[in-house]
Amino acid sequence: MLWGRSGNICAFPSCGKELVTDISETDDTSIVGEEAHIVARELNGPRGNSPLTLEQRDKYDNLILLCLDHHKIIDDHPEKYSVELLHDYKKNHESWVRKNLKFDEKKQREDEVYASYIDEFINLANIEHWKGWTSFLFGSDHPRISREQYDKLQVLLQYIISRVWYERYPEIEKALYNFKNVLNDLLNVFDKYGEDKRDEIWTRKFYKIEGWDPELYDKLFDKYMYHVKLVHDLTLELTRAANYVFEKVREDLFPSFRIKEGVLLVEVGPFTDFSWRTHRVEYRSEERKEMPYPGLKKFMEIRSDRDFAYGEGVNEDYFPPRF
Repeated sequence: MLWGRSGNICAFPSCGKELVTDISETDDTSIVGEEAHIVARELNGPRGNSPLTLEQRDKYDNLILLCLDHHKIIDDHPEKYSVELLHDYKKNHESWVRKNLKFDEKKQREDEVYASYIDEFINLANIEHWKGWTSFLFGSDHPRISREQYDKLQVLLQYIISRVWYERYPEIEKALYNFKNVLNDLLNVFDKYGEDKRDEIWTRKFYKIEGWDPELYDKLFDKYMYHVKLVHDLTLELTRAANYVFEKVREDLFPSFRIKEGVLLVEVGPFTDFSWRTHRVEYRSEERKEMPYPGLKKFMEIRSDRDFAYGEGVNEDYFPPRF
């Protein structure tokens, strides 16, 4: 929203520097734009004494697009460049962009809708703490998830399904539906043996039986471990699907999206030596044709061919009986 409405031009009066969003796309790195805070993120920063919450300080309304020089100038002289003055600069600049540049209002409006979808996707999927919450699904052969995160993922399923699509960016739409398909199967598989424990949902250890029956115990334990590995592999697939969404956003909507943060990683363990290991999982080129996630049964068949996997083989117990 900020870059589009500003026309990729510094909003400081009479500056007119054209800015870029991705340093790697230009040889001239001296005019890279910055999303400057009008009210500082920190309370002791320039113009930081404000009732705005920390979350509100990172929103569009509190940001202004500036070149490096003018960003430094306004922060070095906050007494001269007040909150009110900077809001005027921003308002006047965006008005000038609409009147004087080739500004596609329909595209900008639709771009902002897609951006809002991605923002809510990031929120509901808890992308900023991805490695943390997914690690509990990998932990100690006993997958679990917090009730709060589980509920947010259920909301995310409905959110993706109910979106109004303009068909402007079909690859982003496809990537979000791919993520939705993986998430739906992950939650359904997890629910098969899930049980509530206070504010978490744990995988029930259904192999624990009363009495002495080694044969039954071994059979149930193998079935349990298959289930655990399937949850692990679907969590890995969900990570691939999220990285695929971000890749398509960079290709079609905003080239520098999450360049600083990088791809999502997963942390798996603990292993016998109590260590944890970090993995990067993504779809390979041949896996990106059509819909990368092929559905649960086909995924069971091909998961061992992914870049990293725990289990293999198909188990019909996860599918409704045919009549």
